[in-house]
Amino acid sequence: DNVYFAKPNVVLTPTAPAPAPTKAQIDVISMYSNAYTNVGVDTWRTPWSSATLTDIVILGNDTKLYSNLDFVGIETTGANLINADSMSTFHIDMWTPNATSFGVKLVDFGADAAFGGGDDKEHQLNFTPVQNAWNSYDIALTDFTNLTTKGHIAQMILVGVPSGSTTIYIDNVYFAKPAAVATPAFPAPA
Repeated sequence: DNVYFAKPNVVLTPTAPAPAPTKAQIDVISMYSNAYTNVGVDTWRTPWSSATLTDIVILGNDTKLYSNLDFVGIETTGANLINADSMSTFHIDMWTPNATSFGVKLVDFGADAAFGGGDDKEHQLNFTPVQNAWNSYDIALTDFTNLTTKGHIAQMILVGVPSGSTTIYIDNVYFAKPAAVATPAFPAPA
């Protein structure tokens, strides 16, 4: 009685949006988030990328979906270069049904603001994501050890394994600094 084979319950898309960020707008440089005013981004998928990009909405929240992902280049060049010198962390929310490794590379084009100008700096960090859940990464910029300059951030490259078949959803992509501590005001002496 009741002898059968069953497939595991596979979740292919998030059922809820990424967690809402709580940092104040003044403390972030947002590339992508409904919670903040975003800076200009040239493209969320460069021509040299190996991925498919789809803009979707999850319960009213804008989200980027990358499928068939090997790697994707995101660019903020020219007038859109990001000066992250005063920032201390990089944040990204990522959800995946199948990635076993997730890489984030930041590239600074240097003072000449040009790719390959001899002063480019870059570093990639790799993570093992929890599948079928939002992964919130708050990464210290000092962890990107080879990214010795941060005043001309021009590229972010996201990498997925298994190569060519990874699916990821991303939201809340921003640089942040600690909240300023208010200086108490004391009344003038009498």
